[in-house]
Amino acid sequence: MNKVLAMSLRVSGAVLGGYAFSAACVALAATALPRITGMARSEAVLLSSLLGFLLYLVALLWAFAERATWRVWAVFVGGAAVALLLTFFVKSH
Repeated sequence: MNKVLAMSLRVSGAVLGGYAFSAACVALAATALPRITGMARSEAVLLSSLLGFLLYLVALLWAFAERATWRVWAVFVGGAAVALLLTFFVKSH
C-alpha cells in the first residue's frame, strides 16, 4: 500500500472514527447515567461531555499505537454502532 494512502487512512480513522466513537459513548453515558444513578440529567450530560474529551484523547493515542489500520477502523465503527444501539435501547425503556 502507498505510504501516503496508509497514513491518510490512519489519520482519518483516528480523527473521524475516534470522534464518532467518543460521541456515541458520550450519548450513551448521558442517557444511561440518570437512569442508573439517579443524578440530574444536566449533571449527567456535563459529566459525560467532560469524560468524552478524555476518551477521545485515549482513542487518538491508541489509533496511532495500533499496528493494523483495519483494526482501528473496526473498533471505532463497531464501538460507535454498539454504543448508539445501546443508547436507543436505554432511551426507549
